[in-house]
Amino acid sequence: MTNGISWISRLYRWKRRTFLMKLIVTTALIAVIPNLISDFIAYHKVSKTLERETGNTKLQYLNQTINAMEIILGRIQENARQLALSRAFQDFESFPNGSYYESLQGELPKEDLPALYSYLEEKTNAFLTLNAFKLSNAFVDSVYFYDASKRLVITSESDGSNRQFPVESFYDTGWLEALVEPEADPILMDTRVAKRFHSGQISVLSVIHKSEKGGNAFVVNLDASKMYSGIVNKLNDRDEIYVLSPEADLLFHSRRENESQTAARLIRESERLLGGTGSFVAETDEGLKLVSYAASPQLRWTFVNVADMQALAKGTASIKQTILISAAALVLLSFTLAYLSSRRIYKPISRLSAIVQGRGGAGPGGSDEIRDIGSFMESTMHERDFYKEKLEESLPFYREQFKTSLLHRHALRPEEIEEKKKYLGLTIDSRDLTLMLLDWDNGDPVASEQEMIRSDLFRIRVTETIKQSNVIGRKHFLVDTDKNRLGIVLNCGEADRQYAFQLGQRLLDRVSSEFGIAFTIGVGRVCPTIGELPRAYDEAVEALKYRILFGKGDVISIEDIRNEAEIEFVYPKEKEELLLSHVKTAREAEARQAFDDLMEDVVARKNKLHYNQIQPIFMRLLTELTTAFHQLGTDLRTACGLEADPYRELLNLDSLDAIHGWFHELIGQATAYIEREMNSKGNQHISKVIDIVEREYARDLSLHSVAEQLNLNPAYISRLFKQITGQSFVDYLKFVRIERSKELLSRSGMKVNEISRLVGYGNAYYFIKVFKEMIGLTPGEYKKLYGS
Repeated sequence: MTNGISWISRLYRWKRRTFLMKLIVTTALIAVIPNLISDFIAYHKVSKTLERETGNTKLQYLNQTINAMEIILGRIQENARQLALSRAFQDFESFPNGSYYESLQGELPKEDLPALYSYLEEKTNAFLTLNAFKLSNAFVDSVYFYDASKRLVITSESDGSNRQFPVESFYDTGWLEALVEPEADPILMDTRVAKRFHSGQISVLSVIHKSEKGGNAFVVNLDASKMYSGIVNKLNDRDEIYVLSPEADLLFHSRRENESQTAARLIRESERLLGGTGSFVAETDEGLKLVSYAASPQLRWTFVNVADMQALAKGTASIKQTILISAAALVLLSFTLAYLSSRRIYKPISRLSAIVQGRGGAGPGGSDEIRDIGSFMESTMHERDFYKEKLEESLPFYREQFKTSLLHRHALRPEEIEEKKKYLGLTIDSRDLTLMLLDWDNGDPVASEQEMIRSDLFRIRVTETIKQSNVIGRKHFLVDTDKNRLGIVLNCGEADRQYAFQLGQRLLDRVSSEFGIAFTIGVGRVCPTIGELPRAYDEAVEALKYRILFGKGDVISIEDIRNEAEIEFVYPKEKEELLLSHVKTAREAEARQAFDDLMEDVVARKNKLHYNQIQPIFMRLLTELTTAFHQLGTDLRTACGLEADPYRELLNLDSLDAIHGWFHELIGQATAYIEREMNSKGNQHISKVIDIVEREYARDLSLHSVAEQLNLNPAYISRLFKQITGQSFVDYLKFVRIERSKELLSRSGMKVNEISRLVGYGNAYYFIKVFKEMIGLTPGEYKKLYGS
């Protein structure tokens, strides 16, 4: 009987072990089979993928080389242009009778000596400027200045010396034929062999920049071997790299050219390389080669990279071996984990069930992960309470933010507004609202931090005075709209419109007597719903602009300006803004055309409107022009030389034709004044802008903030900066920041996010994106290549 029980027990245990083994095998196979299949597929695709990715990598190197070459040549061309515009060469070129002084020989007449000394001094300055330009870039081998009128060439040569030659006896004339191209400037020649003064020759890339004086030109000879070793070979010294001209001439090439005749022949014979981008595998006498090519639209060159495929084959073999080893390790690991997980799969479940049912506590030999889960849940509850308290503390800020958003264009639906009102504790009704803007300043920008503090304190005092005065007896809320304006939104419908004006006057009396300065209130039309507050805000702002006509210290309603007949006329605000933009940037013809377009809208309605109803439209336009000149630091009457008050002159005009002619003359005078200001102050302003950028690039800098510092119009600064520097303000700011970041990356051990903050980018991901767009490398890749 005992033997029978023992046999049954062993059978039971065997059956249990059989089930466990099935569970282990099944779990392991489920984990292993998909991975083995994916490894098998990956092995067959890895060669093509590796080949494609290798080609992309080579193209990336080529693009980096192209970017570097374009940047270097772009800087040299820009420096050559600045050299041509330098005062030294302009004075030398325009010196009177220069050809005469060049031809003087033997004993010189005394009366010619003073002018001759001046001429020699100008020539000396030109030589010094030429030397300074040559030293500005390590790739410059020599620089020539060709003076067509004097038939001479002056040089700054590789040995640091300066010489002068008649053009007929000049030792290097390989660039003369390029000057006959009438439209090309600057001229980028193919590499050529240039003779040197003493002896020998050098392979150079010549950049020719024509002077503004007819026939004169600057010839900058760049050392081709230095450019290859310093740019092309420095970024990738493992492969053979060739640079081809649009005519398939070899501009730059590897020093290993003689060792790779097959690759060189492949490049010469492959027509699909020129002007294109891509990569392909070619079979040569030396074996398989990966040929990658990319074109530079700016230089019109094609860069070709030829890499040996043997390394790629070794990589494929190593990947195959890695896949086999990882598959074997995966099988072993899967069976091990399946065995361990199958034995303990139910223990965590039972423990969790005990916690849910209130029977918590670890069993013998059990782990304590559930206790950690419980502690985590408890800490989460405490954290929730903490953030709830912080949220209650921040409610005033969100309330002010919400009130401000109601006055501007938004996408909130009425039900969303009601929910936020309830949540933030705003008791004002959402219907029949009136908006008043209390203004106490002329809107001039605050000049210093101390004045900003005083302005904020003054605004707080005005707000507290209104709250304590109890003048507003209805439901309302106050909102800060600007540094010198305070918005007042109250429940006041069309039937109580007179109450709003009486309330506005009482408010003016209260704050004016308290602070002793003139305040003004602008009032928009009644808003049937809270969603129309942005329209009322725009109208109140517009009403405040008429302080110039009505004076300060009044309640100015938009309805006082827009009569009932005008309600049918939609004022062409976009055309007005276009007109002001053209006037501010001194574009007279465009400004007059914009006014003609605006006039057409008025003329189209003149049969339905009386002239006395049309006249306020032009009063509004004159007010906007006056405000624009006020923002530029002057007034319209002084700038245009008007003897009488322009508003009075406009009121005295009795026909649309007279108004049309009067505005045309006014626009011409206004744009002429701004153009004179731009010409006289342009270089000085841009020098200040560049100085601010180079000093304050680490701050949150923008065109508007710089214009505000200089008390200038942003559109004027933008146009002037582009005109003088040849690039936009944003591009120049990016250039300064990225150049500084490159110095930090190559000379310091700081992290990328630290460097991004130091150069003015609060978002490190955006900094990485801008850096890669400009340099062709990520900051991390650049640091690996050039870091100390």
